[in-house]
Amino acid sequence: MTTPQIPFITAPFKKTDDVDWIHPLKKYIARFYQDDPEKYKEETQSFNRLRQDIRGAGKDITGRDLLYRYFGQLELLDLRFPVDEKHVKVLFNWYDAFNNRAVAQYSLAFEKASIIFNEASTLSAIASAQNRAEAEGRKRAFHYFQASAGMFQYINDNFLHAPSEDLSRETVQMLCELMLAQAHECFLESSIREKKKEGLIAKLASHAAWTYGHLVDAVNDAIQRGVGVDKSWATICQIKQKYYAATAQQHKAAACETEAKYGECVARYSAAESAAKEAVKLSNSLPSLLLVSNHANGTVPSECANALQELCKTLSATCTEKVTSATRDNDMIYHDAVPQESILTPIDRLKAVKTIPISELYGPDEIKKVIGVDLFSKLIPISIHESASLYSEEKAKLLRSENERCDLAKAELNTSLDYMKLPGSLAKFKQQTLDVYASPPTEVKQWADQVVLEERTKSIGELLNTLNSVKLEARQILDEINLSLDTEMRDCEQERVKHGDLWTQAPSASLTTEFRHDILNHRRMLENANQSDQQLFAKYSSVQHHLDILKQPQALEKAFTDTIINLSNKSNVASDMSLLDVDTGVEDNKNKLNEKVQRVESILEKL
Repeated sequence: MTTPQIPFITAPFKKTDDVDWIHPLKKYIARFYQDDPEKYKEETQSFNRLRQDIRGAGKDITGRDLLYRYFGQLELLDLRFPVDEKHVKVLFNWYDAFNNRAVAQYSLAFEKASIIFNEASTLSAIASAQNRAEAEGRKRAFHYFQASAGMFQYINDNFLHAPSEDLSRETVQMLCELMLAQAHECFLESSIREKKKEGLIAKLASHAAWTYGHLVDAVNDAIQRGVGVDKSWATICQIKQKYYAATAQQHKAAACETEAKYGECVARYSAAESAAKEAVKLSNSLPSLLLVSNHANGTVPSECANALQELCKTLSATCTEKVTSATRDNDMIYHDAVPQESILTPIDRLKAVKTIPISELYGPDEIKKVIGVDLFSKLIPISIHESASLYSEEKAKLLRSENERCDLAKAELNTSLDYMKLPGSLAKFKQQTLDVYASPPTEVKQWADQVVLEERTKSIGELLNTLNSVKLEARQILDEINLSLDTEMRDCEQERVKHGDLWTQAPSASLTTEFRHDILNHRRMLENANQSDQQLFAKYSSVQHHLDILKQPQALEKAFTDTIINLSNKSNVASDMSLLDVDTGVEDNKNKLNEKVQRVESILEKL
């Protein structure tokens, strides 16, 4: 007779009502993109058809692909359309997978989480349906259970606020651990069939028993919270906990026998027999539980109870036989002391599974085929945005790099020029006759004309006074607004004290927080502006005397005349030199010197 496969639990499906995507999408395209929505008639209908298809998705590979295609298109849609109550308004109505309670939201995150939940459920169903009598079947089941756990983990990592019990963090974590436990069972099953080392199998079985022990607590907690998890789940987990505890002790006993630890071998076979008998006892209560709950609403296969009963009885019989044989051999041949079960060293655990992330569910090429092309790529091509963003980023990098190089070169140049005392040291080679400065230069006259022209419209003093008046008025306005908010808050609280529960207006402080924050920001901006103004006033004060001179042509001429007279008086000291000291080649030397000075200045300008 063929030994039955260990039955698995599949995650339940969430049901949903039909949704109309066409009209909200067209309305948004017309209003916000200002484009003709009829140009996207085919795209909106295709997207709406995807939503309809997932309602009838089966628990097979085709159903898996349908769900993932819709999820991928939702991700692409989210880049262009804000789906919420204010923009693209679509009401998503989903039913809790366990208690069938309806939950409706306008949130796209709720739609995504529900789709991923059903994707995980589909993967668990595919894994459970594999023929594990074949090596390839065990590998596929191992893979799909880990992928299912990865989907549940994705929900916990990306969706924080659960609107229903089946999407709560505790429930999803329990389902994730259940899928990993069943993947681990597949690996253990392969190890037993491939006759791996007894010690290795014992460690794998020990981890399976430990995991199901934790799952018993998690499932019972979900039942107490009213999630709607069927009680048969807890019983199945208890049976498997005892079953794998017996399996671990059985294979550890075989390893002890190989190592000539005959006393420990007898003790571990006895422990395995005890655990197996407890598993048999628990399995006998399972058929009635499954009958009442219609096989846990389809999450447990119909042959689950019979299969577990047969497996537990077979294991119990094997352990009993092994105990008898090992005890007889030890009593007659080895005479090794048999330790008490309570002092046996716990068997080490070995975990062989991990979640497969959603990004690794498909290969790079396969995922493009499953999701298909971006339905709304004509609306705003993502590739253009990506290319523009990449170009801007690279351009910014290049500019930053070149600016850093320029700043470094400029700093090095300034250091070198300071060391050579340039360009200040050129001044002594550029001394000319004082006649050139007898009247203001053309550039200075232009400055004077510009100052006079500007002063005709409005003087700088008047502008500065106006600026002070505007700042004072701005401060007064902010003070008045702040006083009004304080008065309104005080009146609100007085009315609340006066009328008690009849006063239903929300506290004023919570409603005006943003206004007070804005007032504070404006005060800071005004203070920063005032500091800048003070710097401006200081600059103006330092040059006010020169500006007054520029505004009066006579005063400007007099300033230059006085300066020339002062310089002339100083130069008279050196006027007593002899004619014999005059060098006839002075003029030529002066011209050559000027040429050299001009050449140096030209080089400095280029630098």
